[in-house]
This record gives sequence, C-alpha cells and structure tokens, in this order.
Amino acid sequence: FFRMASVLRHRGVRWIALGWAGFIGENLILSHNRTEIIDAFGDDKYHLAYSALSTLTTSSIAYGYFVHGRGTGPMLRVSGRARVVAVIFQTLGCVGVSQFFPKAQIPVAVVNTEDASSSKKINNSSEKPLPEPTEAKRKWEFKARCPFDFTAPKSGQDEISGLKRVTRHPAFWTMSFLSLGVMFRTPYVTEVVAFAGPVLTTLLCGSHMDYRYRRGEGGTLTPEQEAKSSFFPFVALVEGRQSWSALWDEAKGLNAGIALFVSGVIAFRTRRLPPSVAVK
Repeated sequence: FFRMASVLRHRGVRWIALGWAGFIGENLILSHNRTEIIDAFGDDKYHLAYSALSTLTTSSIAYGYFVHGRGTGPMLRVSGRARVVAVIFQTLGCVGVSQFFPKAQIPVAVVNTEDASSSKKINNSSEKPLPEPTEAKRKWEFKARCPFDFTAPKSGQDEISGLKRVTRHPAFWTMSFLSLGVMFRTPYVTEVVAFAGPVLTTLLCGSHMDYRYRRGEGGTLTPEQEAKSSFFPFVALVEGRQSWSALWDEAKGLNAGIALFVSGVIAFRTRRLPPSVAVK
C-alpha cells in the first residue's frame, strides 16, 4: 500500500506533521517559560505571541489536511478489528462530549396535582375537626419545560466529580478518543497523521500541565487531588481510588443516550471502506 519514503514525500503528511510539531512545541515552550516571558515582555505580548504561533501552526495543519490530505494520499490496510476499536473510541468520545453540555431532559413533563377541595378542613367554631374528606382527587397535567436542566448541580473547578473521576483532563481525553476513532477507521495516512496530533497533544501537554499545577503555576494539583484522580482514563476507577457508583449517579443519562445514538449513526454511515481499499 505505501512505503515510508512515499509517506514522507507526501505534501499533506509533511504540512500536517510540521503543524502539529510546531503547535505542541510552542505550547510546551511558552507555557513552561510563562512567568519569565511575561516578566520580560509583559502579559499582552506573551498572549499575542501565543496566539500568533498557534494560528500559524494550526493553519499549517488545516492547509495540509484540507488541501492535500483529506481522503487522499498513501493508504493503509484497515482490518475489521481496527474498525471495532474505532467504534469503541468514537463512542467514548461522543459520551464524553455529551457530559460537557447542560443536563438534557424530556421537554414535556407529566405533573399530578390534587384538587384543593380535598384538603382537610377545620371548623373554626369548634375544636373538633370536621369529618375527613373523601380520598384526594388527583389531576394529571402535561407541563412544557426547557429541554435542558440548567438547575442541575455543577461541580467546582477543583472538585473531583463527574468526568474528573475518569481522568484529570476530561476535555483532552475526549478529544483524543474522538481522534482515535478516526485514526483506527481511516485508510489514509494523511488522516492518521492529522488525528494523531490531538492524542500527542494530550499526552505531552496534559503531562506538562500536571507538572506545572504541582508547582502552583497556572493551577493547583495537590497531593490529595492527585491521589484521588488519574492522568490516564479509568485508572483511578479501576484501582479503587474513585467510585463507579458515584460516577453513575453523576452522569447525565439522557445526554449519554443521545451520544450513543449519534455514535451509532456515525458507525453506520462509515461502515464501508473506500472502493480502492475494499477491493484489495
């Protein structure tokens, strides 16, 4: 299907790889030296340089992918097992994304009310109460409500709950799971390189973020928080440092159900390989 030399010569691979290398590199260097750079040049210039470099590197990724890499270039063989793994990662990513949205709820609720005449009455002229009224009459009514429950409790930034029981970096790993879903499904090397970038970003920048937070730079990661959480997903849960039942209780069930449906639709629509791959 391909040789390494042809992969390295492909313009899409080169532009995408260059962009991701620059993006990860500038994030690590600038964040690691944040205090020194701000002291020397000021906060405004620091963020200006950060934005300019990020724009430049992501433009390289976008140019390589959309102009030279999307659905074209050197190809890989995609096995049935790889496609199953792709669906698993894709589903994890979709469920993760769903938990960042407000809690979804059915927009119509059935409410039961009691007839006011059925309540207990007291005779004001006597200490003896009137006879108990007949059984309360219930009325069932349909009530429209917002499809999102904005009154659902929210966890604090430093509180370990919800997806933070799975990993300290739920946003990073959600992005990585979605990317892995594409990587294991696509036969194009250019797309594999493009979607490998978020996974490398999670591993390198996420680890560096923990390093900085332990030192109190840009955030906090106390020994107590680290002992109750994990960098890699599900490790704290498997090791018993977090509670599966608490995660289940805090999960947004309807959101997850919608995510499973979306993931199923994507899996169905992408179940067939391109003709050039299917015949080989």
